[in-house]
Amino acid sequence: MSTSSVDRPLQPGDRAPDVVLDAISREGKVALNDFRGRSPLLIGLFRGLHCPFCRRHVAAMAQLKPALHEKGVECLAVVNTPVERARLYFRYHPTPDLLAASDPERASHRAFGLREVGMDTV
Repeated sequence: MSTSSVDRPLQPGDRAPDVVLDAISREGKVALNDFRGRSPLLIGLFRGLHCPFCRRHVAAMAQLKPALHEKGVECLAVVNTPVERARLYFRYHPTPDLLAASDPERASHRAFGLREVGMDTV
């Protein structure tokens, strides 16, 4: 992953970092650069699927996706859960058509300037 930490959270107008993550909802990788210049992208950065609040927000994001897609906005949910555990979770809690990616090392959170959380990924 070609990311670096920033000293502050990104602000409106800042260029999003180039983050490449393992896809959960399909095989392969998900790269933010794939969206650059193509469509706006709503990125949800979640602590992990061990967090009940994060699970609820991922489900809410999945419900919002069709309305956002009509407006030309793509969605990406990033969870700090290992890819195999996340795939198992989504097998039993499907979110049709929501693109999801795994980032157990929290590199995307650091790249966006978010502070570290003290919870382990489960």
